Amino acid sequence: MGSSAKKKKEKQKDFQTLPRDEIKHGTEHASMYIRAGMTHLSADISNDSLAEMEWLLEVAGPELVNCPGGWVKTLGTFCAMMGWAVSSSNGGWTSATRTSMKAKDAQTLAKQITALSRFLQAGFADESSQVESSSQYWDTLYRVPLAPNSFEYLNLSGARRDEEGEMYSNRAARQEIFCKRFLDAINKGLDKAKKEGGATGRAASLMEQILKDGLADFEPLAAMDTQDLLDLW
Repeated sequence: MGSSAKKKKEKQKDFQTLPRDEIKHGTEHASMYIRAGMTHLSADISNDSLAEMEWLLEVAGPELVNCPGGWVKTLGTFCAMMGWAVSSSNGGWTSATRTSMKAKDAQTLAKQITALSRFLQAGFADESSQVESSSQYWDTLYRVPLAPNSFEYLNLSGARRDEEGEMYSNRAARQEIFCKRFLDAINKGLDKAKKEGGATGRAASLMEQILKDGLADFEPLAAMDTQDLLDLW
Protein backbone atom coordinates (compact mmCIF):
# COMPACT_ATOMS: atom_id res chain seq x y z
CA MET A 1 0.00 0.00 0.00
CA GLY A 2 1.38 3.40 -0.93
CA SER A 3 2.28 6.12 1.51
CA SER A 4 -0.34 8.53 0.15
CA ALA A 5 -3.19 9.07 2.62
CA LYS A 6 -5.62 9.30 -0.30
CA LYS A 7 -4.49 5.94 -1.68
CA LYS A 8 -4.84 4.35 1.75
CA LYS A 9 -8.43 5.53 2.10
CA GLU A 10 -9.24 4.27 -1.40
CA LYS A 11 -7.74 0.88 -0.57
CA GLN A 12 -9.71 0.64 2.66
CA LYS A 13 -12.92 1.47 0.80
CA ASP A 14 -12.12 -1.24 -1.74
CA PHE A 15 -11.68 -3.78 1.06
CA GLN A 16 -15.02 -2.81 2.59
CA THR A 17 -16.83 -3.55 -0.68
CA LEU A 18 -15.63 -7.17 -0.74
CA PRO A 19 -18.33 -9.79 0.03
CA ARG A 20 -17.97 -10.77 3.68
CA ASP A 21 -18.74 -14.43 3.04
CA GLU A 22 -15.85 -14.68 0.58
CA ILE A 23 -13.53 -12.94 3.03
CA LYS A 24 -14.40 -15.49 5.72
CA HIS A 25 -13.40 -18.35 3.42
CA GLY A 26 -10.04 -16.70 2.73
CA THR A 27 -9.28 -15.63 6.29
CA GLU A 28 -6.32 -17.97 6.75
CA HIS A 29 -4.47 -16.73 3.67
CA ALA A 30 -5.35 -13.08 4.29
CA SER A 31 -4.06 -13.27 7.86
CA MET A 32 -0.70 -14.63 6.66
CA TYR A 33 -0.01 -11.52 4.56
CA ILE A 34 -1.36 -9.15 7.20
CA ARG A 35 0.88 -10.67 9.89
CA ALA A 36 3.90 -10.29 7.61
CA GLY A 37 3.06 -6.62 7.15
CA MET A 38 2.57 -6.00 10.87
CA THR A 39 6.21 -6.85 11.62
CA HIS A 40 7.61 -4.99 8.60
CA LEU A 41 10.54 -2.65 9.26
CA SER A 42 8.63 0.21 7.66
CA ALA A 43 6.42 1.93 10.24
CA ASP A 44 3.93 2.94 7.54
CA ILE A 45 3.51 -0.62 6.32
CA SER A 46 3.25 -1.92 9.88
CA ASN A 47 0.56 0.63 10.77
CA ASP A 48 -1.38 -0.02 7.57
CA SER A 49 -1.27 -3.77 8.22
CA LEU A 50 -2.53 -3.19 11.76
CA ALA A 51 -5.52 -1.35 10.30
CA GLU A 52 -6.18 -4.29 7.97
CA MET A 53 -5.99 -6.67 10.93
CA GLU A 54 -8.67 -4.61 12.69
CA TRP A 55 -10.78 -4.76 9.54
CA LEU A 56 -10.33 -8.55 9.33
CA LEU A 57 -11.36 -8.89 12.97
CA GLU A 58 -14.50 -6.90 12.23
CA VAL A 59 -15.61 -9.00 9.26
CA ALA A 60 -14.23 -12.43 10.21
CA GLY A 61 -13.19 -12.42 13.87
CA PRO A 62 -14.38 -15.97 14.73
CA GLU A 63 -12.86 -17.36 11.54
CA LEU A 64 -9.53 -15.70 12.31
CA VAL A 65 -9.12 -17.12 15.81
CA ASN A 66 -10.25 -20.57 14.62
CA CYS A 67 -8.18 -20.99 11.45
CA PRO A 68 -4.80 -22.82 11.43
CA GLY A 69 -2.20 -20.48 12.90
CA GLY A 70 -4.79 -17.78 13.41
CA TRP A 71 -4.55 -17.77 17.19
CA VAL A 72 -0.93 -18.46 18.20
CA LYS A 73 0.82 -16.94 15.19
CA THR A 74 -1.25 -13.76 15.42
CA LEU A 75 -0.57 -13.44 19.14
CA GLY A 76 3.13 -13.89 18.45
CA THR A 77 2.99 -11.24 15.74
CA PHE A 78 1.36 -8.73 18.07
CA CYS A 79 4.00 -9.35 20.75
CA ALA A 80 6.84 -9.03 18.24
CA MET A 81 5.41 -5.80 16.85
CA MET A 82 5.10 -4.25 20.31
CA GLY A 83 8.48 -5.46 21.55
CA TRP A 84 7.02 -7.65 24.28
CA ALA A 85 9.50 -10.47 24.90
CA VAL A 86 8.14 -13.99 24.44
CA SER A 87 10.00 -17.21 25.14
CA SER A 88 9.05 -20.86 25.40
CA SER A 89 10.50 -24.12 26.67
CA ASN A 90 11.09 -25.14 23.05
CA GLY A 91 13.49 -22.28 22.37
CA GLY A 92 10.98 -19.74 21.18
CA TRP A 93 12.12 -16.22 20.42
CA THR A 94 12.72 -13.03 22.30
CA SER A 95 12.49 -9.40 21.36
CA ALA A 96 14.02 -6.31 22.89
CA THR A 97 11.70 -4.41 25.17
CA ARG A 98 10.97 -0.71 24.80
CA THR A 99 12.81 1.68 27.08
CA SER A 100 11.28 5.09 26.44
CA MET A 101 8.80 6.36 23.88
CA LYS A 102 8.14 9.57 22.05
CA ALA A 103 4.59 10.88 21.83
CA LYS A 104 4.13 9.37 18.36
CA ASP A 105 5.45 6.00 19.50
CA ALA A 106 3.13 6.04 22.52
CA GLN A 107 0.16 6.75 20.26
CA THR A 108 1.15 3.87 17.99
CA LEU A 109 1.51 1.50 20.95
CA ALA A 110 -1.93 2.51 22.20
CA LYS A 111 -3.41 1.56 18.81
CA GLN A 112 -1.55 -1.76 18.86
CA ILE A 113 -2.79 -2.59 22.36
CA THR A 114 -6.35 -1.69 21.36
CA ALA A 115 -6.16 -3.95 18.31
CA LEU A 116 -4.76 -6.81 20.41
CA SER A 117 -7.59 -6.27 22.91
CA ARG A 118 -10.14 -6.75 20.13
CA PHE A 119 -8.34 -9.89 19.00
CA LEU A 120 -8.42 -11.29 22.55
CA GLN A 121 -12.11 -10.48 22.84
CA ALA A 122 -12.76 -12.50 19.68
CA GLY A 123 -10.71 -15.41 21.01
CA PHE A 124 -12.25 -15.40 24.48
CA ALA A 125 -15.84 -14.85 23.31
CA ASP A 126 -18.46 -16.79 25.26
CA GLU A 127 -19.37 -19.74 23.05
CA SER A 128 -22.27 -20.77 25.28
CA SER A 129 -24.29 -17.84 23.93
CA GLN A 130 -24.19 -19.25 20.41
CA VAL A 131 -27.51 -20.78 19.39
CA GLU A 132 -27.22 -24.37 18.24
CA SER A 133 -30.02 -26.01 16.29
CA SER A 134 -31.25 -29.51 17.12
CA SER A 135 -29.81 -30.84 13.86
CA GLN A 136 -26.36 -29.48 14.77
CA TYR A 137 -26.56 -31.26 18.13
CA TRP A 138 -27.27 -34.65 16.56
CA ASP A 139 -24.74 -34.07 13.78
CA THR A 140 -22.05 -33.50 16.40
CA LEU A 141 -22.91 -36.80 18.09
CA TYR A 142 -23.35 -39.12 15.13
CA ARG A 143 -22.10 -37.72 11.82
CA VAL A 144 -18.57 -38.24 10.53
CA PRO A 145 -16.63 -34.98 11.08
CA LEU A 146 -15.90 -33.00 7.92
CA ALA A 147 -13.10 -30.90 9.39
CA PRO A 148 -9.54 -31.88 8.40
CA ASN A 149 -7.64 -33.88 11.04
CA SER A 150 -10.73 -34.11 13.23
CA PHE A 151 -9.10 -36.62 15.57
CA GLU A 152 -5.65 -35.04 15.61
CA TYR A 153 -6.05 -34.26 19.31
CA LEU A 154 -5.74 -38.00 20.02
CA ASN A 155 -2.18 -37.88 18.65
CA LEU A 156 -2.48 -41.43 17.32
CA SER A 157 0.65 -41.08 15.18
CA GLY A 158 2.78 -39.82 18.06
CA ALA A 159 3.91 -36.82 16.04
CA ARG A 160 5.14 -33.69 17.76
CA ARG A 161 2.56 -30.92 17.94
CA ASP A 162 2.86 -27.78 15.86
CA GLU A 163 1.41 -25.36 18.40
CA GLU A 164 1.81 -22.35 16.15
CA GLY A 165 0.07 -23.85 13.13
CA GLU A 166 -2.70 -25.62 15.01
CA MET A 167 -6.39 -24.80 14.94
CA TYR A 168 -7.73 -23.83 18.37
CA SER A 169 -11.42 -24.29 17.67
CA ASN A 170 -12.80 -23.67 21.15
CA ARG A 171 -12.40 -21.11 23.88
CA ALA A 172 -10.83 -23.48 26.41
CA ALA A 173 -8.08 -24.51 23.99
CA ARG A 174 -7.30 -20.88 23.20
CA GLN A 175 -7.20 -20.00 26.89
CA GLU A 176 -4.85 -22.91 27.60
CA ILE A 177 -2.24 -22.07 24.97
CA PHE A 178 -2.51 -18.34 25.68
CA CYS A 179 -1.70 -18.80 29.36
CA LYS A 180 1.07 -21.24 28.55
CA ARG A 181 2.90 -19.09 26.01
CA PHE A 182 1.80 -15.45 26.16
CA LEU A 183 0.22 -14.43 29.46
CA ASP A 184 3.45 -13.62 31.33
CA ALA A 185 4.93 -11.57 28.49
CA ILE A 186 1.72 -9.64 27.92
CA ASN A 187 1.29 -8.90 31.63
CA LYS A 188 4.83 -7.51 31.80
CA GLY A 189 4.20 -5.44 28.70
CA LEU A 190 0.97 -4.07 30.14
CA ASP A 191 2.71 -3.09 33.38
CA LYS A 192 5.23 -1.01 31.43
CA ALA A 193 2.52 0.46 29.20
CA LYS A 194 0.48 1.63 32.18
CA LYS A 195 3.49 3.56 33.48
CA GLU A 196 3.49 5.57 30.25
CA GLY A 197 0.09 7.00 31.17
CA GLY A 198 -2.12 8.80 28.66
CA ALA A 199 -3.79 6.86 25.85
CA THR A 200 -1.27 4.03 26.22
CA GLY A 201 -2.02 3.58 29.91
CA ARG A 202 -5.76 3.65 29.32
CA ALA A 203 -5.49 1.06 26.55
CA ALA A 204 -3.37 -1.16 28.81
CA SER A 205 -5.87 -0.90 31.67
CA LEU A 206 -8.70 -1.83 29.32
CA MET A 207 -6.80 -4.89 28.11
CA GLU A 208 -6.17 -5.97 31.69
CA GLN A 209 -9.93 -5.99 32.26
CA ILE A 210 -10.47 -7.96 29.04
CA LEU A 211 -7.92 -10.54 30.21
CA LYS A 212 -9.56 -10.73 33.62
CA ASP A 213 -12.98 -11.36 32.08
CA GLY A 214 -11.71 -13.69 29.37
CA LEU A 215 -9.77 -15.91 31.77
CA ALA A 216 -12.19 -15.78 34.72
CA ASP A 217 -13.45 -19.32 34.09
CA PHE A 218 -10.11 -20.77 32.99
CA GLU A 219 -8.89 -23.87 34.80
CA PRO A 220 -5.48 -25.31 33.81
CA LEU A 221 -5.51 -28.94 32.77
CA ALA A 222 -4.20 -31.18 35.53
CA ALA A 223 -2.91 -33.84 33.15
CA MET A 224 0.39 -33.35 31.34
CA ASP A 225 0.17 -32.31 27.71
CA THR A 226 1.44 -34.79 25.10
CA GLN A 227 4.06 -32.28 24.02
CA ASP A 228 5.25 -31.92 27.62
CA LEU A 229 5.79 -35.68 27.78
CA LEU A 230 7.74 -35.63 24.51
CA ASP A 231 9.91 -32.78 25.83
CA LEU A 232 11.07 -35.03 28.67
CA TRP A 233 12.92 -37.26 26.22
